[in-house]
Amino acid sequence: MNSPKKYTLYDQLIKARLKTPGQLFVEYFLRGILVVLPIAITIGILSWILKSVGGYFDLQKLGFGTIILYALGVVASIILIGFITRGVFVQQLLGFFEGLIDRAPGLNFIFGTTKDMTEAFVGEKKKFTKPVVVEIEAGVYKIGFLTQEKMDMLNLPDCCTVYLPYSYTFTGEIVIVQKSKVHSISIESGTVTKFVLSGGATNIK
Repeated sequence: MNSPKKYTLYDQLIKARLKTPGQLFVEYFLRGILVVLPIAITIGILSWILKSVGGYFDLQKLGFGTIILYALGVVASIILIGFITRGVFVQQLLGFFEGLIDRAPGLNFIFGTTKDMTEAFVGEKKKFTKPVVVEIEAGVYKIGFLTQEKMDMLNLPDCCTVYLPYSYTFTGEIVIVQKSKVHSISIESGTVTKFVLSGGATNIK
């Protein structure tokens, strides 16, 4: 009889948490996006309002090689930021600056909205992970994502919120419907997104 395999402390605490380079690349990149994108969009909107475009590059005057190097530098910087933000001290520091932004009228709305949108797509709190079919009227259905299962704050306990993306664009609308009209589907979110954005041209396997 074979004796049961013994696991060392390394196997239990370290090896089990090791990730492949590809997984680390994606994790750090998404972490970096969560930090960089809200800040970048906020700065971009303020720059547009103030007509301050001095920090933007004129890509038409740059060579192809320079553009490639610039793009690689941006990606590398995002990954580096994602790696750095794993630290507790950096997270506390980011929380401090976010607290300052929350106290700035106007700026808190821009930054907060952008951050929520970013986290909805790529953060650990992703919202678009529950694809559903909504019965709009008899015999007519739309595909969307369940984003809020409870609407008690609007005194609508029997309703939920569904985001309905539009085809050939990255916009959509939200609808508040009765839960009985919403049916979950066992298809990956990415497949559903491609199906909707392509106008139904993508095959669902």
